Amino acid sequence: MNKEYIVIALTENQIGVLNRITGCYLRRKINIESLKVSESSIKGISMFVISAYTTEEYIDRVVQQIRNIIDVIEARYYTPDELITQEIALYKVSSKMVESNGRIDALSRSLSARIIEFNPAYVVIEKTGTRAEIEQLRDDLQRRGVLQEFTRSGSVVLHRAPLDDLLHDLGENTMA
Repeated sequence: MNKEYIVIALTENQIGVLNRITGCYLRRKINIESLKVSESSIKGISMFVISAYTTEEYIDRVVQQIRNIIDVIEARYYTPDELITQEIALYKVSSKMVESNGRIDALSRSLSARIIEFNPAYVVIEKTGTRAEIEQLRDDLQRRGVLQEFTRSGSVVLHRAPLDDLLHDLGENTMA
């Protein structure tokens, strides 16, 4: 049964690693839902966060292939409930919404969001939350007919255990 898995790969910051990692998904015909690459808390180490819907058997195979890439230090897969996850979204909405709701501060509080730009033609709203919260606000704004544009970051994650502990565990496993 397909469900969401999040792969976190720690890599050396080298050219071409992104292509090699995404190629592992391509070979298995798995569609990547979101992909984020950023610096980790360790200098020179990049963190890939890749979300996809597939079976545990397939994601296990993908992770094994990712681990075989020379520049990859470690790769593991998780379900969303095993990680601290949030997304950041920007919504460009018609300024009609503000006119109909009155005060802009009341509007942002009612949406649990923050207004980051306001002009006569549109308002840009920023919301941080779970994927469900992000999608719920997008759907609500679409139903109201005021959503002009929408973009979101994909999953931003933190391990529940410190990253140094994971790397320490890896060092012990390679010495054994």
